[in-house]
Amino acid sequence: MSDSSAELAYLAGPNEPQLSEQTLGQKFAEITTRFPARAAIKDAASQLSYKELDQCSDALGLGLLDLGVSAGDRVAISLGNCIANAVISYACFKVGAIVTPLNPAYTSVQVVAALNHVSAKCYVLSSDIILPHREPKSAGALLSTVLREAERGDLVSLLVDNSTGAHHGHEFEVSARYEELLSSYQGMRLPVENKIKNSDYATIQFTSGTTSSPKAACLTHRNVLNNGIFVGLGMELTELDIVCCPPPLYHCFGLVLGIIATMAWGACIIFPSEAFDAAAVVRSIRQDRPTALYGVPTMFLAELEHIAKYSLTAGDFEHLRTGVIGGSPIPASLRLALHDNLHLAGLTNCYGLTESSPIICQTASTDTQEQKLTTVGRMIPHTSARIVAWGDPTRTLRRGDKGELLISGYCVMGGYWRDERRTSEALIVEERKDGSKQVWLRSGDEALFQPDGYIRITGRIKDIIIRGGENIYPPEIENVLLQDSVISNASVVGLPDPKYGEVVSAFVILKDGFRGIESNNIQDTHTSRELTVSKERIQSWVQERLPKMLVPKYVFWIEQMPLTASGKIEKYKLKELGIQLLNAMD
Repeated sequence: MSDSSAELAYLAGPNEPQLSEQTLGQKFAEITTRFPARAAIKDAASQLSYKELDQCSDALGLGLLDLGVSAGDRVAISLGNCIANAVISYACFKVGAIVTPLNPAYTSVQVVAALNHVSAKCYVLSSDIILPHREPKSAGALLSTVLREAERGDLVSLLVDNSTGAHHGHEFEVSARYEELLSSYQGMRLPVENKIKNSDYATIQFTSGTTSSPKAACLTHRNVLNNGIFVGLGMELTELDIVCCPPPLYHCFGLVLGIIATMAWGACIIFPSEAFDAAAVVRSIRQDRPTALYGVPTMFLAELEHIAKYSLTAGDFEHLRTGVIGGSPIPASLRLALHDNLHLAGLTNCYGLTESSPIICQTASTDTQEQKLTTVGRMIPHTSARIVAWGDPTRTLRRGDKGELLISGYCVMGGYWRDERRTSEALIVEERKDGSKQVWLRSGDEALFQPDGYIRITGRIKDIIIRGGENIYPPEIENVLLQDSVISNASVVGLPDPKYGEVVSAFVILKDGFRGIESNNIQDTHTSRELTVSKERIQSWVQERLPKMLVPKYVFWIEQMPLTASGKIEKYKLKELGIQLLNAMD
């Protein structure tokens, strides 16, 4: 390689260890043989050893076959984090059906759109819909609407009874019930399916919340098994580890880094609750004594706030050593707080996309504090990346330049289900000199490569604020806001401005005991004992620490952030809200 080409923004991960060519079913059989009695999975109600998980997934697999599900069929699973979800997923992997997770928060319109898009053969749901910060409600009306409006006439339904007492699963008209299938096929072995290949699709992951035009990324056994293996390797997982997994199984984070990565290393996974609950997570950490913890920044922030509220100390969490944080930009202040308050010295930053199975780079426990605070690590094995010019993915930039991140390797999805147009927009196929082809995935993220091979994600390209021609990166401002002792969470977006085009705007959630007011100049007649915080106070905090152009022109108080299924803040919704609020001011 010439000196000029060496300066190009191109990185490749190591070629060792070798890629696994097993299917998920084959890997699971290997782990079950090695660790039959070791705990595999636990939720708030029960736990299963690897042998028991194997037996239960065999029984469910036989039940699915009798329902008419066969290899290649899509099984839509709308469940929270629970043992039944994992059992059904492994049953699908064994028979060759494709796990298609659905967010339990989906409306009937969204469920029908998803089922129709992938032409699902089986729809799995729970009797109670359990969502964060809400009371459980019956899924009866949802099920009736879905079965009436789904296009596929031979759609079968499978019910998991998680009723809390207010609603009862026996009231549902379904094709089969999870508990009855387990009982009917108990002790029966599922015949080994040798026709399943590691190039077959294991899961279809919906990446868009729109009802009319869902995007469904297709990932193979080879994609997700190897990703789980390599992320586990980066965490230094062993069969002695216990992983606490709050991220939802209906997202790639929970499915691949959760049940697949832990299985690949013979570790145990714990689900603190069906839907995210910070109190349940903290309780599980103290009672179950996991060694690893997963989460996105919003989850970790909620957990830290709960810990502070009840004056818990780092000594309560000394058994924690590693884990994964990812899903959105990681504020340095949060990273430091997790080290100090949760004993997570070996916590790894991970970056990736659903379309890349999902992780492509990760920090290591041996990295310096600076590398952990400012980067997402280095490329994991058998992946490569390059930085290209905005709007011109054929032009690779120089190392140190900011541009769009492109990803290649075993991890890249096969495409979007039945969507050639958007597949061709996301995937770039290049012909090499030897006639072979290399596929590159467009990330939509802006990044740069450091001289030491570490990667910095500078922002989502569509989230970058362009103020008077200057690029402003929201994570830089958010990191400063989150250092303020009165702020629980904050998100920064750009809002329209006649002079600058866009201006910085901050949406802020205050901690308990604080209440936001408009201005220091307005007399506060509220009789609450809460301490007041003005918008000027927030602006001053930023101005003391960052250049003036980064100070939010607008500050909005909100009680909750709009979140995606995986816990990422939906900035486009904040932008829409901000525009509405500005219009109301005029």
